[in-house]
Amino acid sequence: MSQLDEVVEHIRRDADALYTFVLSRRGQLVTRGALQEISPVTSGALTAAADVVAGSDRVATVRLAHHELLPDAGSEPVDCHVGVAAERAVVCLVMRGGGDVRRASAALQVGLRALEPMLTRALSKADQKKGVPSSKRVKDTAPQISVEPARKVGSSTLKAIEKEMREGEQHVPSPHIPREVLRTTLPWRSTPPTPEPATLPPTTAAPPTTKPKR
Repeated sequence: MSQLDEVVEHIRRDADALYTFVLSRRGQLVTRGALQEISPVTSGALTAAADVVAGSDRVATVRLAHHELLPDAGSEPVDCHVGVAAERAVVCLVMRGGGDVRRASAALQVGLRALEPMLTRALSKADQKKGVPSSKRVKDTAPQISVEPARKVGSSTLKAIEKEMREGEQHVPSPHIPREVLRTTLPWRSTPPTPEPATLPPTTAAPPTTKPKR
């Protein structure tokens, strides 16, 4: 199994799909799996959907009768989710009608990102063999990672780095907060509060009572 077939099969397993296959932008069948051939009418519908989402990671969905893909299949509807990798490969994911669209789209988008650098390198090499000018070749979008050998750092270099770090630090002055403000705003106090003596309201003396004269 080629590397392309492995990635395509991984997409099918992740989406729990019926099968997957890859077309060229012209509608030619690239992979050989469940599909051994495809009719021009069906491939034309799929490549037309691919033209809409090409250049992005979006996914288009085309509803087909199953026998339009497999002549021996019935007329039950299937959803063919379509995405484009490296501007050249049309990846098709076939699921039963009414399946989990989000799962299919997510699996296809992950697969497209995995296929992108692999197909880009393969297409670039093919164009190079054909003598295609470098300006018209497919650009390799895979990240280039280089690791430099370890170098010894002397004490003078370390001191210079430390000095630069100290000079680069900005001193942020902390504002002065009065102690009285802290005591009234913070939910704690350094010493327990002393209870204030209770004050009773002043009492007024009752007027003397006089006995009536007889």
